Amino acid sequence: MDKSASKFPEAKKVTIASLPGVKPLLLKGADNDEEEHGHSHASGEKSDHDHHHGEYNMHLWLSPEIARLSAVAIHDKLVELMPQSRAKLDANLKAFEAQLASTDTQVSHELAPLKGKGYFVFHDAYGYFEKHYGLTSMGHFTVNPEIQPGAQRLHEIRTQLVEHKATCVFAEPQFRPAVVEAVARGTSVRMGTLDPLGTDIKLGKSSYSQFLTQLANQYSSCLKGD
Repeated sequence: MDKSASKFPEAKKVTIASLPGVKPLLLKGADNDEEEHGHSHASGEKSDHDHHHGEYNMHLWLSPEIARLSAVAIHDKLVELMPQSRAKLDANLKAFEAQLASTDTQVSHELAPLKGKGYFVFHDAYGYFEKHYGLTSMGHFTVNPEIQPGAQRLHEIRTQLVEHKATCVFAEPQFRPAVVEAVARGTSVRMGTLDPLGTDIKLGKSSYSQFLTQLANQYSSCLKGD
């Protein structure tokens, strides 16, 4: 994104992570797991440093709160660039905020009974969503989904699964490694799938609300055992 964004003048950019309202909401990025430090790289392969998300967790779209602030900032920038379209932009923002508030309430009700249920996610992407809705992740298999977790990390997760400390392990449609299934095999833990990208959702005015609802359903279906 940096390379693509560099082609545009500053006056046409909105940097979400730098917005005054967003800065206090940023979560620290997870440190690379031990097994990633020991990951050997073939010639030309990116290093852990290249892969790492940086100081902050940048999965910002998983926060309904940051999404609303982003919408306001995008609205303000578009009004600045297209003042003739202000009425339509105002109406669009108002509709988005109303729909988001309604969806947020529905998702909060759906996930409230699941607070305290332990689970593992495949990679460290869901912190904003989990914090907003009070979910209790016990950890992740890997910081970077392109790097397989090491034996020590898998042993730690397997031990906790055997001791019934987790209800579910979640893989992802983009990365469904055999290691997740292997670790869960022979335990009573359920397998689920979380899609942090909403890959099957068609773009439209309600896309973001559909995304939040879908993710909530993916959490609840596994944690409830449906």
